Amino acid sequence: MPLSEIILVIMGLLTISMIAAAICCHIPIPYTVFLVILGMFLGSLARQHNELSFMLDFQLSPDLVLFLFLPVLVFEAAINLDARSMMKDIVPILVLAIPALIISTAIVGLGLWFFQDFNIIYALIFGALISATDPVAVITLFKELGAPSRLTTLIEGESLLNDATAIVLFNILLGISVWQQFGVFDFYVAILEFMKVFFGGLVIGVVMGLITSELLYRIKANISAYLIMSIVLAYSSFSFSEHIMHVSGVMAVVSSAITLGLISVTRIPQKEKETVDETWDVLALVCNSLLFLLIGLSTDVSLLFSHSETIFFSILFVLIARAIGVYSLVPATIRIFNFPKVSMRERHIMWWGALKGGLAIAIVLSIPESMPERETLIYITLGVVIFSLLVNAPSIKILMNKLGFSQLTNEEEIELQHGLKESLKHAKDTLQIFRRASVIPTSTSKLIQEKVSGVFKSTDISPRNHIKNQYAHSVAIRIEMRELKNLYDVGFLQYYTYMNMRVLLQRDKDAFTVKENIDTPIKQNPFIRFESMIIKKLRENNLATFILSQYQYMRFSQSLQRNIAGLLISKKVIDEMKDINDIESQIKKNITKEYRKRLERRKSRLDYIAENYPDFYSRFETRIFEKVSLISANLYIQDAHSSHEVGTKVFSDIKKRIAIAINQLPQITDPVPKLKPKDMMAMVPLLEGLSSKLLEQLSISAKSITFLQGDLIIEQNEKGDSLYIITYGQVTIYKTGHKNDPIAVLGPGDFFGEMALLGEQVRMANVLANKPTTLLRLNKRHVISMASIEPELKNRLERAIKKRKS
Repeated sequence: MPLSEIILVIMGLLTISMIAAAICCHIPIPYTVFLVILGMFLGSLARQHNELSFMLDFQLSPDLVLFLFLPVLVFEAAINLDARSMMKDIVPILVLAIPALIISTAIVGLGLWFFQDFNIIYALIFGALISATDPVAVITLFKELGAPSRLTTLIEGESLLNDATAIVLFNILLGISVWQQFGVFDFYVAILEFMKVFFGGLVIGVVMGLITSELLYRIKANISAYLIMSIVLAYSSFSFSEHIMHVSGVMAVVSSAITLGLISVTRIPQKEKETVDETWDVLALVCNSLLFLLIGLSTDVSLLFSHSETIFFSILFVLIARAIGVYSLVPATIRIFNFPKVSMRERHIMWWGALKGGLAIAIVLSIPESMPERETLIYITLGVVIFSLLVNAPSIKILMNKLGFSQLTNEEEIELQHGLKESLKHAKDTLQIFRRASVIPTSTSKLIQEKVSGVFKSTDISPRNHIKNQYAHSVAIRIEMRELKNLYDVGFLQYYTYMNMRVLLQRDKDAFTVKENIDTPIKQNPFIRFESMIIKKLRENNLATFILSQYQYMRFSQSLQRNIAGLLISKKVIDEMKDINDIESQIKKNITKEYRKRLERRKSRLDYIAENYPDFYSRFETRIFEKVSLISANLYIQDAHSSHEVGTKVFSDIKKRIAIAINQLPQITDPVPKLKPKDMMAMVPLLEGLSSKLLEQLSISAKSITFLQGDLIIEQNEKGDSLYIITYGQVTIYKTGHKNDPIAVLGPGDFFGEMALLGEQVRMANVLANKPTTLLRLNKRHVISMASIEPELKNRLERAIKKRKS
């Protein structure tokens, strides 16, 4: 078929899909499911009428799915994935993605072998390719249905990760079908192959994501460059991993997208991020539309019926295998690792919502034509996929309604009534403007008001006190979220800090909704625990001081941002609470009091930093608010240009000025006070009065590190060989289990860790930062070498150690 005709047919298919999207707005069938039905209908017409047979040339192929559609669809899903939420449930997600899929492969394969007399290897090959939950089908459907956030994260995370397991198992089993043998050694080889493919793709994706992010930052890329490079990253990470490195392309796409999202998104304005999201939504819509239409076109319904018995048993075994993974492995994992509970109704959705799609078809079509059972495997795969899309997908919403996901909670019912009243108020206010301007007569205005009142009709309810409290707190949290979003939009908050604060606010909201104590400690997720372990390894490693210092600077800056943002948000809540009429005055008074306390806490932390780190605080404050003012001006001029208030020449000139000003903002390197290490050491009693030459030599080897409030600087029983001098801040020294009975509280000028200088490298106590604390770290090797040539320093060390021991 000539290229011009191919383009014409593709444009025709996209037009049909957009008409289908419009129809789906009026029928209770998901868009993707309707596309499959439409594709099957068009395929049947093409087989019956020769003039339409050209459509049958458009069949799914492995390369078409894997190299054209899949990178876009997976990248779009992964770049919008809430990585923080996913990491909280990473263990159950991995359990579903790896061991549950392997078990499913065995159950489906053995079932077909036993009941349908299939060749055992071919049956297992089918089990591997059909057990993966298709990310495209699942994510598309869950977006349409508006599924609960945690449930969506669990199933999206699993669907993005488990294809790697499926592809590796499929390739291993396909190799066995060629070798016709499999021994113990081959089993170990298979495990190593899986590790290489799965984690190799992950590492390559992260590296490519980091390189792309750094490149975009270095060239000061605009939105066009960001969009183009994100598309380049999606396709290149997949092709490079699959073809060159022979590892999982999908894992590479997932990890590269998450990396780009976490790093580059923090460096672009909110407006431009929205443009990126919208562009990827359009790309995903185009690929989704073509993919699901082609699935329907590729399906010959008459041939499916000839394999109906095998398809029936395959569907049965797939559902049984999925049930075993969801109802046994998931709860066991939750109990073992003490994760938040996954309710039974959520497990029902996880079981029934494990959709199959284009990925399974792509894998089965890649089977060599010489394999005897290839045609049978293709049609039973198509049968299971069609069942999944035509039975599972349309019924998920019904099941969600049956299980109560659509029911409003007491708090949501109050929120609904509030929303209806506010909507009616705004509608009437708008109508009043027209009436006062004599645009519409009073009689017409009254008639419209009656109709509008019917639309927003609300009922008066008298909830119990704890429900009133829940609602009032949720209103306060909504104000917080709105102000938080505003601070992010104007460039005050970095994306990572914004998401961190947003997650905490959502946790507060959820805590009130389920009647939990808001002060309940948040359980650390595996990512944070892993991060803490790395920091623990680095904190007394002299070679890693620079890395740790940079990381601590980042945390210090984020802490400053959080405290300033928290102060502004608390003030916003206090101000807006005064004007809310549907909350009782006593409840408002209590909430206002709570937020005043928060405001004072934030203010005291900022006052402490301003007092102890005046230079850094001044530089930070100047830079951040200058940047915010410039971004606000940029948002204004963009809106003015969009509404044609200013011309293109004026817009370009002002935008260029703003861009230059932002690029010229000075970088803030670290929070360390501007005193030189030599001057700071001279103020420490231990070193005061020593020769200037000795202090100079010690200062050259000293490393400055800042720890935040609550950081553990030294842990009891760990090894260390450094002396720490407090330049600013305060620390508590205590034994494990006796935190409330500290050994000492030290401040500026004090030092600790001196026992390590005499060879006792095992730390005898914990040292905790009570406030942001800057330390000078002196390594044992340098101090001892100086003490050996400076008797006064050696005498002082010995006297200090003797006094501390007593």
